Amino acid sequence: MRNKFVKKILTLGLVAATALTMIVGCGGKGDSGDKGGDGAVTDEFAGKDSNFTWWIYKTDGEGQFYENYEECAVAQYLNAQYWDVQNGGIGTEETGRKINFSYLVPITGSENENFNTMIGTGEYPELIDLVASSESPQALYENGILMDITEYVEKYMPNYVAYLDANPELKPLVQVKEDDGSIHYYALYELVEGIMEPWQGTGYRRDWVAKYAEPTEYVWDWESDYVKENGHPAVTPLAKAVEEDNMEGWKENDVTSFTYDYNANNELGYEDNIIFPSGTSDPLTISDWEWMFEAFAKAIDERGWANDSTAYCTTVFYQGFMQTGDLVSSFGGGTGQYYVKDGVVSFDGDSDNFKAYLECMNAWYEKGWLDTEFNTRANDMFFNINSAGIAQGKVGLWDSQGSRIGTSIRTTCQNEEDMKDAFVMGAALPINDVYGGEKQMYKEPDALYQASRKGATLGITNKAEDKDLAVLFTFLDWTYTHEGGLTLRNGLSEEQYESVELNPDFYVEQNLKSGYVVETDEEGRTVYKRSMDSSNPAINALNGQRMAVGLNMQNSDEYWIDTGIPELNRAANEQWTKYLNTGSVLDYTGLLNVEESEAYNKVSTAVMDYQNQNVPNVIKGTLSWDDYVKGLDSINPDSAVEYLQKYVDLANTARTTK
Repeated sequence: MRNKFVKKILTLGLVAATALTMIVGCGGKGDSGDKGGDGAVTDEFAGKDSNFTWWIYKTDGEGQFYENYEECAVAQYLNAQYWDVQNGGIGTEETGRKINFSYLVPITGSENENFNTMIGTGEYPELIDLVASSESPQALYENGILMDITEYVEKYMPNYVAYLDANPELKPLVQVKEDDGSIHYYALYELVEGIMEPWQGTGYRRDWVAKYAEPTEYVWDWESDYVKENGHPAVTPLAKAVEEDNMEGWKENDVTSFTYDYNANNELGYEDNIIFPSGTSDPLTISDWEWMFEAFAKAIDERGWANDSTAYCTTVFYQGFMQTGDLVSSFGGGTGQYYVKDGVVSFDGDSDNFKAYLECMNAWYEKGWLDTEFNTRANDMFFNINSAGIAQGKVGLWDSQGSRIGTSIRTTCQNEEDMKDAFVMGAALPINDVYGGEKQMYKEPDALYQASRKGATLGITNKAEDKDLAVLFTFLDWTYTHEGGLTLRNGLSEEQYESVELNPDFYVEQNLKSGYVVETDEEGRTVYKRSMDSSNPAINALNGQRMAVGLNMQNSDEYWIDTGIPELNRAANEQWTKYLNTGSVLDYTGLLNVEESEAYNKVSTAVMDYQNQNVPNVIKGTLSWDDYVKGLDSINPDSAVEYLQKYVDLANTARTTK
């Protein structure tokens, strides 16, 4: 069911890049070169050396699939192509010219040492993956190692530039603005389109909901005019609506008892008729979560675990909140720390939104739903809090890894009934419909633990200065098209595979005709279905993802990548990527120079130390909100805002001047 809270992931990059590619294909990208008698374009780089060596961080399977990376199927395909410098992309023998890549791969375990030795001795190749670099691309340029590639990006990379224009929030992450206001490119970056497939998110015991929750008398009426217009009933939660005798947007619940069958395996899925108070089949709101907690508490009590500190409805990170936001951002947005909204950076730890979050956590604590020992679990990672209790089937809702989705915990559950029926499903962060005021309610979460859209970094060194840079950057630009992005990260299409002779041919060895096939799902979305399951260690040998550059296509409302994971995990991923992270400042902290970073860290560290000590006390009710805020005021957390605002402003400038 779709509702007002579900927004489509913007695919402006797809539209812009596609449109530009059409223009380029029609000769829209001009070039000062003339065509020689054989039809090939001549320019200032024509006839120059087009042999390039690429240092990549790792090979696939530590070399068990091929002896040299040049034997990788995608690497062979790229070396066989003719690159059309005038019009961009892959051309023909008459309109383009070849490029030849060879690769340097360090011995497994020696990658960082090899990189440092290479840079220190000056014996580095033309292209280098900068994952092992301790210095920024700008610093490497200033040290005479990397080229300033600005003019080549602007002349030969229209797809890259178009994607940044369509997604200007990425510009300050990949560009450098000098003191004179000029913009420079010192490296190229892998750019993620959509949201990276997550490896964790909220998991909950669906079987406990089915067995112990009571269907509510009323649920949200998504067909009513009020809910269609506002996205929620006039009054929530249900108890308040009944008390105020205002049932606009509610309807009688047709489901009076739950039925279920959780004995299916992860491939086949499950059957139940659960409907949450929000009128949905998946939990949507804080009310839905609290309704589940009532069921979880019954399950825990029935099993005799009421006094077991490892058994509880849910928990929070030992600090009392996550700096990335997550559940905090369900209460109107925010992180509890530094936060960006509508281009403005602020400190969120003393906001009304964070206050509403803490009121909710205190209510859960007082009702016995929240782990009473949460602040003592400092040695547990956020995704692995009380892992023993989860495995034993004693926890109702937690931050789950994908491996726990479905039936996997049955083998470790302590309760005999749970051994047969335990069933974990993924849930999105909830919409707050209970705590705080109007500004804290019915707002989508906006600060989540999601991977950065800026990925790997590729440097072009000064060793490339006298080579055919036109053909090199024409190829690099192609990697920012959907064709190029799919090729590097999913392998060769059937058409591409048939167009080239591979030796050795890993596709034949695996009895495959392509790295992926194209299908259409029931919603009309394009599906790129990988020919090999993601769990197969050989899958990366089909593609060229070790060449750290280009567009990394993920799932969106227009398309999705079928990686072969079980249906239940894909459903969990859809819940975990339901909302987009726009409020995190983590990408901007990585842009601070040395002086800015030192000043920012001094303040933010003091703030975090204070919050670590005091936020848990607010949750437990031993410290008032007002006294907590007074302590923060003495640290002056707002003094660190300016360091981040500088780079957010660069993004805003990019938006208004594109």
